[in-house]
Amino acid sequence: MILYKYMSFKSACSVLNSSSIGFSCLEDLNDPFEGTAICLEESDDLSSKLQKNAYRNRLSRNYGVLSLTRNPLNSLMWSHYGDDHRGVVIGIDMKKANLLDEISCVIPAQFGEMLYTSTIPQNMLPSSSTGTLMSVGDEFKSFRLHEFDLFKNAFLMKDLAWGYEEEVRVVKNIRSFKGSRYSESKFRNDAGNWNQLTVLGRPLYCLS
Repeated sequence: MILYKYMSFKSACSVLNSSSIGFSCLEDLNDPFEGTAICLEESDDLSSKLQKNAYRNRLSRNYGVLSLTRNPLNSLMWSHYGDDHRGVVIGIDMKKANLLDEISCVIPAQFGEMLYTSTIPQNMLPSSSTGTLMSVGDEFKSFRLHEFDLFKNAFLMKDLAWGYEEEVRVVKNIRSFKGSRYSESKFRNDAGNWNQLTVLGRPLYCLS
């Protein structure tokens, strides 16, 4: 499976020279409504809104998103992400890059196709306990089909307006016990070897 990444020429040089590719947090992506499709049942202790906000925050801080596309010849994508047609599209073999691996990916590429919809899904996920919320990042480190609904709603749903992107995502655990969100460091976890950088004031997690 070959998927594609649009970028500037400068970014492409960095990718090729470092043999790495950048993952971003949900809150740093260009759609402010990322993660808002999480819908949970009310509980005696936690309201649906409180659970949703807590999940969105913890999922964003513990997991990184690699946004790819199936189409390397999309004029809008060239304009929006390819530096106004002056940039580069890189094709990545998902198998060779180990991005189909269900052990090191929370959402591997073969399960990462975006669902574009004009309405928020109504399938309410089971209510969570405070303990379950706090375990996000610790417990969920690999793909689990029986718990996929939460990650699908959080990471793989966008408004119809974004459909032109034909996006496919890979999601990995980026949790590190070194430094903060804005520190720069190299670290290793169960998902791979990472180089955490700050680009335009936002963290970028570069997977080797």
